Amino acid sequence: MHTFAQELYPIKDRNRRRSDIESETEELLRKISLLNLLQQIATAANEADNTENLLRFALDRICAVAKWDLGRVYLWSDSNNRLEGTPIWFVSEKENFKSLRAELERGEIPKEWNPALRVVEEGTAIRLTDIPLNLHKNEWKGICSAYATPIWVKERLVGVLEFFSDAPDSDASLLEALSYIGSQISRVFERKISEENLKNSREELRSLSARLQKAREEERLLVAREIHDELGQLLTVLKIDLTLLRQNRNLIPSTHTLLLEELNEMSRLTDTAIQAVQRIATELRPLILDDLGLLEGIEWHAKDFQKRTGILCKVSLRTQSLFPDRDTSIALFRIFQETLTNVARHSKAETVSIRIGEGDSYYFMSIRDNGIGIRREELSDSRSLGLIGIRERVIELGGKARIIGREGKGTLVLVKIPRNSKENVSK
Repeated sequence: MHTFAQELYPIKDRNRRRSDIESETEELLRKISLLNLLQQIATAANEADNTENLLRFALDRICAVAKWDLGRVYLWSDSNNRLEGTPIWFVSEKENFKSLRAELERGEIPKEWNPALRVVEEGTAIRLTDIPLNLHKNEWKGICSAYATPIWVKERLVGVLEFFSDAPDSDASLLEALSYIGSQISRVFERKISEENLKNSREELRSLSARLQKAREEERLLVAREIHDELGQLLTVLKIDLTLLRQNRNLIPSTHTLLLEELNEMSRLTDTAIQAVQRIATELRPLILDDLGLLEGIEWHAKDFQKRTGILCKVSLRTQSLFPDRDTSIALFRIFQETLTNVARHSKAETVSIRIGEGDSYYFMSIRDNGIGIRREELSDSRSLGLIGIRERVIELGGKARIIGREGKGTLVLVKIPRNSKENVSK
């Protein structure tokens, strides 16, 4: 016959197994919760375009999963060379944690019991489980543990996540997960720092390119004037002397026919040299651009291009007056020159249509030819220095340039430059 004690053992055994199963189930659910947390933050980090939103999301999710009552984000300030608290908080409704937040904001907690500040000194995650009783003011009694994990970009501290809890301790797997989360967030910071550095490098290159363009234009103007004024005048004087000598043939014996032919040839060569000087000076810096303005300069150059190449140029002015600033005028004219040069060299076009005008906030110019059309690979070819120059000039002034080619149907160059372009670039 079974005794009462014998019947009791199976009951105890079943209760123990049930307790074990419940503990294992709870542990499994906790691990699943941690995995979900890691996946959510990893996804958010991959998609993040704003570090503040990512930090806010991560802080909320960590506190919800870990059941921590207070969390805060600190970021490193390069200008002040210190770790500074941010407005990114998670605070439960418990009054003692609200009081703790107020004291953290006022900086009234000793450094040795502020884990975020200790991270800066010790360079590693800080875990506090023995917050002393003398810190337990009546209004926030029961706060037992704290944890802070750093966010590193390479060997540089960029931020700290800090947490406080009324639980005596946190399990090791949760703290390990926090280290992984810090690594995920650090990748976003690293990406943003790289993007900022790249942006700054581009701005520096654009600024340098702008200064080089300005120096080049000033040098071109100086050389153009020297050629026009000095060499041009000398050739003109030589032409006058040759003309006077030919007109006074009585000074040359009639038997010297060879000398007369040489004079005629010298006169023709002088005419050619004068034309070459005018062309070179104009290409270096068309004085008409300074004297009469952009529209007249473009019309003149289009007529000259048509005369030299035989390619028909149709100029459509969408305004009767256009007075952009000096740098914008030069940029538009140089883009126009470079585009026509490309048309003559590569397009096999018969006609070029040019439209130029202005909108409410920008100047525009489009140049379309009916040639073979630029190929896509040519648009990104690093050897296409002319196209690179067009893009650089437009970017320097805060504008946009589109170059579109259609096989057998020609190429379109479309440029837009904002008014007050210098102010737009500085912003």
